[in-house]
Amino acid sequence: YAGARSDIGANTQKEAVAKREKEYATMVNSFYDLVTDFYEYGWGDSFHFAPRFVNETFIESIYRAEHFLGMKLGAGKGMKVLDVGCGVGGPMRNIARFSGADVTGVTINEYQVKVGNRYCAEQGLADTCRSQQGDFQKLDEKFAEGSFDAAYEIEATCHSPDRVQTFGQ
Repeated sequence: YAGARSDIGANTQKEAVAKREKEYATMVNSFYDLVTDFYEYGWGDSFHFAPRFVNETFIESIYRAEHFLGMKLGAGKGMKVLDVGCGVGGPMRNIARFSGADVTGVTINEYQVKVGNRYCAEQGLADTCRSQQGDFQKLDEKFAEGSFDAAYEIEATCHSPDRVQTFGQ
C-alpha cells in the first residue's frame, strides 16, 4: 500500500493490485502475527461473528453457528473435514466435538498453528484435530486429492487473491 496517502487512487491501479496479489502471503502472515493475540482477547478462539437470538450470549451464538455448520456439512464419525483458514482452530475443535469428525485446519500463519495445536492438546483433541501451516491457494501442495470428505471456511477467504483457485480445489 505504498503511497496510499499521497497518491489517491493508486491502490486500485492494475500494477498496485498485481503487487498485492503477488505479496498476499507476506501481508496476511504479518497481519496475523500482529493481531492473533488481540483477536483471542476479544473473541476467544473463534475469530468470527454469528447471528444472535434474544437472550443468547455471544459465545452461545458462536457455538450454535459452528454446530449448525458441522450439521450442514454432514460431519460425523469417520469423516475427514478441512477447515480452510482455521486461525487458532476454535471452530474445528467445536465441530469435531459436536460431530465426531476428524478435522484438519490449515492456516498460513505459523504462530496460529502453534497456538491451535496447543489448544487441541490441552483440550484432549490432538487425535481428532490439528492445525497445519499452509496456503489455501495451494492446498494441492499440502494435501493429496480426495483427502477430505468436506471442507468449510469461516470469514477467511476474504484474504484470497483468487477465490476461483481457492474454491476450485
